[in-house]
Amino acid sequence: MITEHGIIPIPDHYTCIIDLLGRAGRLKEARNFINKMPCHPDVVGWATLLSSCTVHGDMEIGKWAADSLIELEPQNPTSYVLLSSLYAVKGQWNEVAQLRRGMRNKRVKKESGYSWIKYKGKVHVFSADDQSSPFLG
Repeated sequence: MITEHGIIPIPDHYTCIIDLLGRAGRLKEARNFINKMPCHPDVVGWATLLSSCTVHGDMEIGKWAADSLIELEPQNPTSYVLLSSLYAVKGQWNEVAQLRRGMRNKRVKKESGYSWIKYKGKVHVFSADDQSSPFLG
């Protein structure tokens, strides 16, 4: 990149390569790439790799990415949620339960997602487990 294009790579460039390799299922190449990087990935880089591991079911690299992500930001729920999804994909329900207990003990909480719908000219906002809708019977 430097020689051919005169561009000095920044962390975002490395994250893009991690993402491309991960989406293609080339997770071992992504791990090798990370190990050869001149800097460590940031939170987005590790989360990108962990997400790809969930899609492709790679527990070994996924745990490595999750551990690295948790080390960077132990209170960020993203790593726990993605790792929980990986355990679920692999049918490791005891691990899912243990991870969620660990989140509670560490007081790590995932924020609820919200959805909006416009119905008869009014916008209605709701979230998971929301029982406030007048349309619920």
